[in-house]
Amino acid sequence: MPLTLQRDLDRRNVAFDHDFFFKSHNFDFKTLITRYRGTNCSSARHGIIVTAWQKSIYRFGGFPLEETIVATILVRWDGIVHGVSLDRRSHGGFGPLCDFRHLERCMARILRGKDFGEFCRVCPTAGDAQCLHLFEVLSSASSFYAHLREKGLTSGSEEELLNVRPKRGSIESVDEHWVLGEERRVVCTLRHLEKPKMTAGRLPRALHSRMQIVYGGETVLDEEIRTSDFPDVYGQMNRVLAKFSRLEKKEFGVKGRMRFTNATAFTGLMLLTLANESMHAFRALRIGILLNELHHGGARDSCVAFNTIQNTLKPKNSRKS
Repeated sequence: MPLTLQRDLDRRNVAFDHDFFFKSHNFDFKTLITRYRGTNCSSARHGIIVTAWQKSIYRFGGFPLEETIVATILVRWDGIVHGVSLDRRSHGGFGPLCDFRHLERCMARILRGKDFGEFCRVCPTAGDAQCLHLFEVLSSASSFYAHLREKGLTSGSEEELLNVRPKRGSIESVDEHWVLGEERRVVCTLRHLEKPKMTAGRLPRALHSRMQIVYGGETVLDEEIRTSDFPDVYGQMNRVLAKFSRLEKKEFGVKGRMRFTNATAFTGLMLLTLANESMHAFRALRIGILLNELHHGGARDSCVAFNTIQNTLKPKNSRKS
């Protein structure tokens, strides 16, 4: 049985070992998406050193693809960001637009000289960060830093591991979260009552399923979802998955908006899983190869590569002869 990423983890040391995040991990090949993220805060002479990371592993068409970002931020005792650093191996999703140099410039522009606890006011959307993954990492780190400050603490850590696994007729997501020594586990199961119908762009349109959420071993939600268009799919899934986000805030004693959680990404990852399931295996593999080429510099013009991916998703009758 192949090792999972979870079994590779040593939660006592990884916050200080960047190499851990950038090495290739063994993982369960039945898992389509693995996301590991976290924040570590430690006291220093001139303030607090915040280390934030996110590593995602995707298996489109059975082809493994990894995205990793590790950032370090020095926050003065007055809450102002004094220095920022991005590990040179960090990258986002689409070639030159998300390579190290671009992300480093964006990070310095957004953070330097700003109140780190107010990141979400300074940079309210992923568009302001020019990279969704960088935005997720920094907003999570800022939110946890603010949580620590609210508790009167100057050091502590939180880490989270999410696995999404398609099964026959269902999708199962398992999310484990460790915050300041406390742990919680959430299992979300989307069981199809009818086969989902997709749009030409591979977005779910007609969804007739049952969503169950088990939080800490207790079923907190079990309800039917029935939709007729994509906005309704997106809205209903967001509403349902917000349930355990509220429970998480209560359990960990978070005031204000909690961003150091995978709950906000659950809907998007579920939709991505539904899209992947609806594709022919060869088509999904082709997309995985294209994305991998982007990450390794094989496609220098990210726009051309992105257009290729989009064309791959179009039905044959929409292509021009």
